[in-house]
Amino acid sequence: MNLKQLITPKNEDGSIDHRYTPIAQSIADLAGERVEAQLRKLYSATSDLEKESASAGLQLVIALFSIPMDERFERSKFKKHIREQLQEIGFKPSKASKLMGAGEFYAGLHGRPYLELEYFPESELIEMQNRFLDVYFKNVSKLYELSRMNDLAIYQVRRELIVDNKVFTQAELEDLRRSNPKEDRRARGRKRSRVKLSNQRSADQVATHESLRLMEDAEETVIRMSESAQGIIGGFFHLISSGVMEKYLAEYTPAAQAHLIDEIKMGITLLEEFVSKNKTIEVNSIN
Repeated sequence: MNLKQLITPKNEDGSIDHRYTPIAQSIADLAGERVEAQLRKLYSATSDLEKESASAGLQLVIALFSIPMDERFERSKFKKHIREQLQEIGFKPSKASKLMGAGEFYAGLHGRPYLELEYFPESELIEMQNRFLDVYFKNVSKLYELSRMNDLAIYQVRRELIVDNKVFTQAELEDLRRSNPKEDRRARGRKRSRVKLSNQRSADQVATHESLRLMEDAEETVIRMSESAQGIIGGFFHLISSGVMEKYLAEYTPAAQAHLIDEIKMGITLLEEFVSKNKTIEVNSIN
């Protein structure tokens, strides 16, 4: 820690505002080396304690999101208060935010099956999910990056761990998150609702309310369909890449295996037709 850099005012992007550097230097010089050494000692000690205590803070937040309670009032109240208390205890505001995001992400997935794959027992799917979470639990910053990704990016990180035992670096996770950010569905829903209301100010209130309700129902249906399709496609690739397909084929006689391979070849033809058809649809829609 450098006392001059520490006390120099910062720009909005966090960089040092060099206009104030001479004044900061004067303040540091007047305070003296003994003051700087003591503050450096405090900074080092608190930073070390924060790192050592990150796991405990994360477990507290996971417990917060694991206990059943009313989401609108009880959970909201506890979230705000626990965030404040994490900072009061000694976590930096940015660290407290990471703990809250990472803990909610972990609690939301732990103990739940990894996809819905009929050819795996549920207990094995849960074990896959928990293994993925526990590996990234060791690093709060990595778990926080995962919490900020969309489902497709999370699936990629999880699959590479389960299939190839690959653990992403912090930089890799940040790059993946930037290209696959988590979509705020509530904000999107509010935006669409505001547009809908502004276009129907002269309409009857009851009719407007019913229209909005139908719109929200339709949007939720599309979201569920999208997630279901993603799960099916992800499950298909996992079936091939994980070696499960070969495992099942090995249980059949050579003749039966040959017959199944012929059926798979037919499936390849159908997939090619499907992709070609949808490419045509995409081109026509663009034109």
